[in-house]
Amino acid sequence: MASDKEPNKQGRRTQQRSPQVAEAATEAVQNILSVLNQSLGNSRTDNSQGQNSRQPQSMDEEMARSFPGLFRRGTKRNSPCMYRPTKIAKHWSSFNFTVFLLCKNCDTTPSPVQDLQHMQAGLGKRTLSMPKDFTHAEVSSLFQSTYPKMKTISGGWLLYKAAGGNGRRHLSVVPPESEGYTGSTIRSASAGGKTMLYIVPLQEEFDLTPLPHDAQEFGLMPKAECKTCLKIMPLQLLALHVKQCSAPDTVSDSELDSEPEPKEGTCPLCQVVFPTRDLEIHASVCGDVGSHLDSPASYDSASPVGLQLLQNEEMSCEEDVLRWLAAQVDASKEFCLCVSRTNLIERGLMLWQRQKHSSPQNVLKVTFMGEAGVDTGALRKEFLTEMIAGIETRLFEGEDGKGKMPKYSINDLDNGLFRAAGEIFAVSLAQGGPAPKILQEWCYDFLLTGNLETVDVKDVHDQELSSLIQMVEEVEDLSSCTEQIINCGYTGPINKDNKDKIKRAIMLHSAARRTLMLRQLREGLQLYGLMGVMEKNRQLCRDLFVAGNSDEVDSFYIVSHLCPKMSEKGTQRHATEIQILNNFQDFLQELEDGSAEDGLSVPDVMQWLTGQAHRHLLLSERETFKIHVNFDHTCMERMPQHTTCYPVVSACTQTITFPSVHFVNKNDFNEKMETAVKSGAGFHLI
Repeated sequence: MASDKEPNKQGRRTQQRSPQVAEAATEAVQNILSVLNQSLGNSRTDNSQGQNSRQPQSMDEEMARSFPGLFRRGTKRNSPCMYRPTKIAKHWSSFNFTVFLLCKNCDTTPSPVQDLQHMQAGLGKRTLSMPKDFTHAEVSSLFQSTYPKMKTISGGWLLYKAAGGNGRRHLSVVPPESEGYTGSTIRSASAGGKTMLYIVPLQEEFDLTPLPHDAQEFGLMPKAECKTCLKIMPLQLLALHVKQCSAPDTVSDSELDSEPEPKEGTCPLCQVVFPTRDLEIHASVCGDVGSHLDSPASYDSASPVGLQLLQNEEMSCEEDVLRWLAAQVDASKEFCLCVSRTNLIERGLMLWQRQKHSSPQNVLKVTFMGEAGVDTGALRKEFLTEMIAGIETRLFEGEDGKGKMPKYSINDLDNGLFRAAGEIFAVSLAQGGPAPKILQEWCYDFLLTGNLETVDVKDVHDQELSSLIQMVEEVEDLSSCTEQIINCGYTGPINKDNKDKIKRAIMLHSAARRTLMLRQLREGLQLYGLMGVMEKNRQLCRDLFVAGNSDEVDSFYIVSHLCPKMSEKGTQRHATEIQILNNFQDFLQELEDGSAEDGLSVPDVMQWLTGQAHRHLLLSERETFKIHVNFDHTCMERMPQHTTCYPVVSACTQTITFPSVHFVNKNDFNEKMETAVKSGAGFHLI
């Protein structure tokens, strides 16, 4: 009970103390007020006694005098004001810094020559302004607006800075923060804008092909006009252009008085308007082989002649298409490849994609690794011949001679191999290679229309789906294959009355899986504007892509184009030469009959002789095609001790030289020819 009463006692003590505290507080306040009233009263009395007396003190001064410990005169830090003004947010001032966008991932700074290449390609050095509080997204947006090529980057980028010193220096990465690169990170890494930063793409590689002078990348650069050619271009490029732009010749007074030469003229044969600089060249070949198209080397590929012909004239045959394509090749640069014959297809596709210094739009120049041959056309044709045949096996499937469709390969699609294949198809047609006659009808139609209306049962080459179609045709009860049919996208009733619809669904499923590959192939065929020509001339281009009419070389095609250099008639040498030519014709005919044990064929011999295994696509090329045949009657005089010789071939000049002493006997001829064709594919002699 005592413990229960204890809190009540404490409560009574608290209640007793409270009036005492209140009385003390009230007394203190009254004392303060009395002091204040007394002070104010004295002030009023003093003020009334004279004009020179002191002005009344303010409340702050009075409080400071009465309570010096709490209020001090002349200071603001102990002001009785309870509210302080709100601080205004600080505005970050912008800072300038310099960046340099590299074309690829590298460890050193670019050389002066590379600096120029980067600048012409829209990359290189830029000075930017950025606030310190920029986020990573804002930094990326600033870089993309400055370098439009960075908009295509999907593999990421990092900032690097160079070590001290001169010349080409080593680059070290600028580590990003957890939220990426911010304005403060860049300000710190660039030492307030004093150090250049390098933007390095991690996985992509930008093309260094010079951009046109009106490209978006040069939009902010100051421009001026060239006094020679009157072209307007950025100042950075004008300094280089002035050195290359030739000054006009001195003009005589009579020329000044004459009327200026017109910039365009009309061809008197085809009535098509051409630039004056191309008119004379066009007129020299206009009307040849029934075409109004110029030859591939007749004029600069930058000329608009080819485009005008496409717009103004209807193409009437395949040759018109091929000549127009050849005219679109840009001869100002070379698309160079150095490839090994070992694993040629895989290496060729990889190197084709990696070549960034030029474009497939340019003239293709091929070098086979370890061979001394210089490409004047034969090496290019051999490379394209091997690549077309290899792509057919590597990326397509189906029956030989009946057309093929792309393999369903996500890896090849992801690696862009079908895009590279499309570019190789276009280059082959434009630069003397074979026509890619490998596609099925529905594949060609899909490239042009984007629909699958012409798919047929014979176009299904998947082993699993082919067996499923066969099962649907033969089995009455389809319950055993219901799951497979549903997986093909068929959603209707599964019974024998709907077999045709079920087979159609399976066929469309097989074709639809490959549409992604065909779309990527179409991207590659955009080279030279080929897809536009195909869409306008579907029937003319069909035979260039769809399997059907074979353009394989036969023995007659080779023999009919032989141009032998014969000795005088009636001599022993002349008789020997006739015998060698007969042996050569018999050798080719035996290959046609399939008597060769090692699978050697007539197209292989054609490729050995000229670099290409197909008939020439242009009629004009077929008419001028010659295989020059020489005979060496003096090999025993030069080398008395030797026992055998092999023919020597120059594919660039399309010439073969037979050692006559060793090739008279037919059996010896066949044996030595087979060895020469199989073992002499390389270009080892110049």
